[in-house]
Amino acid sequence: MASASVAVTEPATEHLPLALLVGVPVIVVVSRYPVLLHRSRGVIEIGFDSCVLAFLGTVLPAAEGALVWALGAVLAQSLIRRRLVARIFNIGVMTTSGIAALWVMDWLSPDGGPVQFATFVAVLVGCSVYFILDFFISEASVALENGTPYSGEIGRSDVFLSMVSIVAVDSLGYLAALVVMEVDARAVALLAVPVATLLVASKSTTRNRERSRRMRVLFDTSRSVQRQTSADGVLELLESGGRALVRAQPCAVRNQPAGAGEVGARISDGDGEWWLVSPTGQRNAADVAADREHLEQLALTGSEALSRLKLTREMTYLARHDILTELSNRSVFLNRVGQALAATRQRTSMVALLFCDLDGFKQVNDRFGHSAGDAVLIETAGRIAASVRSGDTVARLGGDEFAVLIENIADPADVVRLTDVLRAAVAGTTDVNGHQLSVSTSIGVATSDGSTTAEALLRNADLAMYEAKAEGKNCVVHYRPEYGAARVRRLEMAEALSTAVERDELAVDYQPVYSVRTGAVTGLEALARWRRDGRDVLPSAFIPLAEETGLVVPLGARILERVAADAAQIRSLGLPPIQIAVNISAQQLRSSSFVGLVQDTTRALGELDLVLEVTERDVVREDSLSQEVMHRLVADGVQFAVDDFGVGFSSVGYLQTLPVQVLKTDRTFVTDIENSTRSANLLRSMLLMGRALGLHVVVEGVERQTQLDHLRTMRNEIFAQGFHLARPMPLPRVLDLLSDGERPRERIVTG
Repeated sequence: MASASVAVTEPATEHLPLALLVGVPVIVVVSRYPVLLHRSRGVIEIGFDSCVLAFLGTVLPAAEGALVWALGAVLAQSLIRRRLVARIFNIGVMTTSGIAALWVMDWLSPDGGPVQFATFVAVLVGCSVYFILDFFISEASVALENGTPYSGEIGRSDVFLSMVSIVAVDSLGYLAALVVMEVDARAVALLAVPVATLLVASKSTTRNRERSRRMRVLFDTSRSVQRQTSADGVLELLESGGRALVRAQPCAVRNQPAGAGEVGARISDGDGEWWLVSPTGQRNAADVAADREHLEQLALTGSEALSRLKLTREMTYLARHDILTELSNRSVFLNRVGQALAATRQRTSMVALLFCDLDGFKQVNDRFGHSAGDAVLIETAGRIAASVRSGDTVARLGGDEFAVLIENIADPADVVRLTDVLRAAVAGTTDVNGHQLSVSTSIGVATSDGSTTAEALLRNADLAMYEAKAEGKNCVVHYRPEYGAARVRRLEMAEALSTAVERDELAVDYQPVYSVRTGAVTGLEALARWRRDGRDVLPSAFIPLAEETGLVVPLGARILERVAADAAQIRSLGLPPIQIAVNISAQQLRSSSFVGLVQDTTRALGELDLVLEVTERDVVREDSLSQEVMHRLVADGVQFAVDDFGVGFSSVGYLQTLPVQVLKTDRTFVTDIENSTRSANLLRSMLLMGRALGLHVVVEGVERQTQLDHLRTMRNEIFAQGFHLARPMPLPRVLDLLSDGERPRERIVTG
């Protein structure tokens, strides 16, 4: 072997310059077109540069071939943009594997020159050794870098096929050596075309295969992600998909973005954000760019899935909760009541349902606006929730209605104590933009041993709540069976009243107002009257119902229209002008059509004066819209009277600021005026205050001659109204009364 080696070596040294001139550049170029072997822990690159080893092992001695190979390895890795550690490692792997391959070739090559089959086999074996060493060393490096156990995978089909393909291409290096040694060195240039074609085709095939693999990973992961029903499941699938995508075990979802030596993509559901991050490792720039692109695609899929899940959670939450207060809604509450009733049937305890309706909430909305109302609702919801036991259920049923479900009641006194706590909690003030707002609550209570349905229990509590409202509000009423019939009658009355208003079936009676000093009729108060099924319905029954249902606005409009129609007959009597008073509500003042309707009425009245009567409760509110309407109508010649003065919010302050011209004292102030010095003095003080403020005072409720006699002893100009003087009457009787003015005048003046 030694003599053979010398024989081969001596002529071979003449090819060293050619090997340096051609071999080194070819190593540099070919090393840029490696075969990528994707493993579960990373990517291993093995190039076609081993074909240069076949050339060097054939035309040069092992030592000289090793020198040329080492120079090419150093130059090739120096020109590749990678971490310094990675380049040094690759130089070491190339040099070690290359020298080992050249030694194997030299050891196995027979004597007699290169044109022998045995020499060809020696070259192929040497190139196989190069592939195996390169693969195992690189595999071990990846395992060490990732901190995972080493497991050789040379037996995998893709690895084996790659080795066969590369070794087959290496035969071109042997062919180039034969051309140089047996033909002409210049002819070796003819091999550039097939080598370049192989390199480009290999690069393209590798990229296409990798792209197809990544597309499959993206598709499979996306399909799995879209089927997930939890955010954690989505993030876990993104992690596993990311690892399969970039073949890097450390790929993970975390809260921090990618740092140095990492590649990552942002995941977001609209509120929170995560990052799918993988280390770049020893991958080249093209692979890192592809990793970033595909991780971003995967992250986009995850973001869409997380956004979908977030939207589903929000929709589910909205379907089960009240948006404003975040309490359970009616549907969830009824379901919970049903469950509680079913459980109660199996034990001896009771359940109670509390139906809470806020008192005065509408006034808060009207006075301060809906934003203030919302603030009160939110505060009230929190107070109710804080007042109940941990196992109880609180819901907002809608508007200003709340409900509480109390389970496992052993002692009925527990319900009483809880309702007291709720009333006290709700009654606390709420600060809204510097205003201290307060409401109270009327509570209806219904209990069950499980023998009723959830809907029936809620209905019973609702009926009890309406009874609490009727009893004066801010109180608690326990359900009784007769409440149902009363509620049905009230609903039927509301429907009948709506029909009557729509069909203009209401009538107007007029009650005269007299001057106590002269006995003359100075005004008429228009009063709504309603006959239902041939019977008169008391105003005290249908007027509050109209207020509660909102019918008071169209009802009030009908009354103004009727007064306007009657005015022509009153004017035709040719009497001195008198006042026509009409009762209105705060709801009418806030109606957009009210000003125009009143203006039409004043035009129809002509020389008759229109007086609009409002209660203290309505006029005292700090309602800028109502006050603006009042000032506008006063400018048009309309007068305002405060009805039932003295039984609620009486305040000299508002009498100074509001456009009020008439005070109508409540009937309670004359009830015992003949016998009570205090009552007489109180009424006298009201008359003096009215005079001081330049207001006319009408004393209502005069029902006895002794009351009238007492009023005549007072020196102030007094106007009176009451059954003793004249009852409300239809228009024809009013016309007769006004035409024959002597009898009322005599009654007042002479007694």
